[in-house]
Amino acid sequence: MITSRQKLILKAIVEYYVEYAQPVGSKILTSMPYLDYSSATLRYDMARLEEIGFLEKTHTSSGRIPSERGYRYYINHLVTRDSDVVEDFPLVDEIISKHRYSRTVAVEEAINLLSNLTKYTAVAVGPKNSDVKITKIDLIPTSINEAVILIVTNKGHVEHQYINIPKDIDVNEVKKVIKTLDELLNNRCLDEAESLLKSQFAKEQISKYVEYQTQIYNSFIHAFSKFAEDKFYLSGMTNVFNQPEFSDVDNIKNYVDMLNRSELIRLIGEKDSLSVTFGSEIELQLMENFSIISVPYTISENEKGTIAVVGPTRMEYSKVIPLLEYIASNLGKLYRK
Repeated sequence: MITSRQKLILKAIVEYYVEYAQPVGSKILTSMPYLDYSSATLRYDMARLEEIGFLEKTHTSSGRIPSERGYRYYINHLVTRDSDVVEDFPLVDEIISKHRYSRTVAVEEAINLLSNLTKYTAVAVGPKNSDVKITKIDLIPTSINEAVILIVTNKGHVEHQYINIPKDIDVNEVKKVIKTLDELLNNRCLDEAESLLKSQFAKEQISKYVEYQTQIYNSFIHAFSKFAEDKFYLSGMTNVFNQPEFSDVDNIKNYVDMLNRSELIRLIGEKDSLSVTFGSEIELQLMENFSIISVPYTISENEKGTIAVVGPTRMEYSKVIPLLEYIASNLGKLYRK
């Protein structure tokens, strides 16, 4: 589709624009040692790349910038992993080694590191709750009028919620409620358990024993939401605001609106391999100048999480991609320990 020389030119323009955020003209290209061609030749090839939609002209300069199609071709065919990134790998190794018995902390610190190294927003999304099942629900009194509800899953996660017990309520009555819920929700997937808990049937089961069933009901809903939150990590939300693409207040607002948990999980989705998604591809016209780079990490045969970097389309793909891949491979090992 394009010649070898045009590939070199496109690669040079993308990487120069990524670094300096300035349109690229033939004069800049002639200064690059691996583009030892005349200005006329370079201008011809740049015009050709523009004709086929890989480059765009700006209104303020005679130079060109990569189009979204140009970025896509660069990512699929021209990007090379930055070898200097390996110098950061020991930082990842240290986190995994230090927190090998605490996955939550390890994932959170790895995402913070990714955000700090790339200067973009970093995200981690754990596996869905579909195969996480409740194995035990218990009540442990901690004082005369207070107790803690423990919810344990088959993945080893434990969530606790404190509840107050009114003076006119016998703690044994509360234990009956918890025992009923344990029988009702045992071996249920979290999504199914939450749905069942919200049903009228469950509410009636609780109301048979105590009149303050709303507090218990809300405690369980809150606990389930905490399980979900443990699978979502966000770091460096404001990092990208130093980029020229975010000099406009409306762009900042649109970006912040996009960075809510449910929206990001939807945008990142579930991919089987490295994926780069542009804003225009996910029907977010207000954020068309941004992209998401995501890499899955394997937890088990049926479980996968995802880590991603979100930022402007003018991202340092050669740096971000190998970092994502290395962190993802190590997070997979962490979950299999």
